[in-house]
Amino acid sequence: MKIGIFGGTFDPVHRGHLQLAQNARAQFSLDKVIFVPAYQSPHKQELLSCTSPEDRYEMVRLAIEGEFSMEVSDCELKRKGVSYTFDTLSEFEKKYSGATFFLILGRDAFEGIDAWYRADELKKRIRFLVAKRGACEVHVPEGARAEWIQMPLCPISASGIREAIKCERNVDDHVSSKVLQYIYAHALYREN
Repeated sequence: MKIGIFGGTFDPVHRGHLQLAQNARAQFSLDKVIFVPAYQSPHKQELLSCTSPEDRYEMVRLAIEGEFSMEVSDCELKRKGVSYTFDTLSEFEKKYSGATFFLILGRDAFEGIDAWYRADELKKRIRFLVAKRGACEVHVPEGARAEWIQMPLCPISASGIREAIKCERNVDDHVSSKVLQYIYAHALYREN
């Protein structure tokens, strides 16, 4: 079995995330993609998430509802504390014995992989599927096995969506209707 792990804050999950997961699954014949919302990202500790981990998990669940090859895991929420990809991979290796794992991520995160927790071990145990946009050069960290996910330019960002919602601008093109309903129902991303 070939499994893609797609971790992040997903604050909120948006169409760019879904397109990246779908492109990775199709291009590399993955059996499934598991979205893993972080309880607390080690790379964004100075910037605490705008919403609770439970809200972010629920938004991902709603966004992928009906997608036969995608699921969401609450493993990092259950562990609490800082979420490390190494720990999540170890947990999935026990759960899906014999599977081959691929980590789906963007170019910036990939280029900074050497600063990740237990990076050298992680690089030996997983293949990286990296979103490469346009003709930009990508620095491949030593020892990392990487392949490129072909993606059209996607100008969507979670921070841009949060700002648009705060300013009451329309984000229908960037967020699924189910996620948007959840955001409005729970008054997320509004000024306190």
